[in-house]
Amino acid sequence: MTKSFGATAALSGISIDAPPGTFLVLLGPSGCGKSTLLRVIAGLERPDSGRVFIGGRDVTDMAPVSRGIAMVFQSYALFPHLSVAENIVFGLRARGATREEREARLASAASMLGLDKLLARRPSQLSGGQQQRVALARAVVAQAPVCLMDEPLSNLDAKLRAEMRKEIRALQQRLGMTMIYVTHDQSEAMSMADQVVLMNHGRVEQDDPPPALYARPRSVFAAAFIGMPPMSLMTLAAGPGGAVVAGTQGPVVAPAEAARALFGVRPEELSVTDGPGLEVETLGVEFLGAETVLTCAVGTAGQTLQVRIGGHRALPAGTKLRVALPAVPHLFDAATGQRLPEPVRRPMPADA
Repeated sequence: MTKSFGATAALSGISIDAPPGTFLVLLGPSGCGKSTLLRVIAGLERPDSGRVFIGGRDVTDMAPVSRGIAMVFQSYALFPHLSVAENIVFGLRARGATREEREARLASAASMLGLDKLLARRPSQLSGGQQQRVALARAVVAQAPVCLMDEPLSNLDAKLRAEMRKEIRALQQRLGMTMIYVTHDQSEAMSMADQVVLMNHGRVEQDDPPPALYARPRSVFAAAFIGMPPMSLMTLAAGPGGAVVAGTQGPVVAPAEAARALFGVRPEELSVTDGPGLEVETLGVEFLGAETVLTCAVGTAGQTLQVRIGGHRALPAGTKLRVALPAVPHLFDAATGQRLPEPVRRPMPADA
């Protein structure tokens, strides 16, 4: 799939497959092309090249109403002059559904989403979460096999977003629908998705289930985008016995041939130790309740890493520490940013 707006390429060779019943999330920063891709699937934008298939049927040249999809927008798109009930069945009425069918579907969707007592209200009389449920109910009554969602939770506060994430995921599983969900929030993607398509500059950076995306990022972009805090990335240099973090004397973190690679490590893969380890100096401490994240300077000037430790640990800036490194590192090609084939097990101190 390709799509350009003037000289700007919004989609550049995109190809994805969402098996039936999958909760697929399009994830990425603003401007990466995820909403454009969703609009192409919906039929609201026409691709410059490529085809869209839904259930094995080529729908590229079909109008949105003929594609067998439902869509939930970021703005909810509710009619302010209509009641909740009228908003929910508006699409059914437009498609000529009988009154009996509309009432049956309305009763089922309202019960499923807890809207029974709100059907006579106007959208202005509802909270943000209730308006979101109305938008979901409108998608449910369509009984479409595919539902598209464009950042539907971005207007809600943090607590309500967490609650709605659970509700949307439970709804998708209960109905068995295929859902394609756009977000820039990795917490939504990692907690809801069966499959995450991470996008960057109109291309697919990585297409994997959440555990694989987190455990084996395929590029520097994926490593830095996924994780809170994200993976720390450091340059390497040749040292006695192998590659070491640039600006340090060791320990060896990779074979000598990896000396020009980037070394990645997640905060929870590190631990403060009294034994052999990488020397660091604390720059800041962030207390998060059940854990503390240390930001530390290491090696070459300007190079940092973050360490996640349990509980509360107050350390003044400038404190010298040693951290134990994981045995199997994440290594990336410094020129291309791509993950190097198979991480090589790092020699343990005793072997070195």
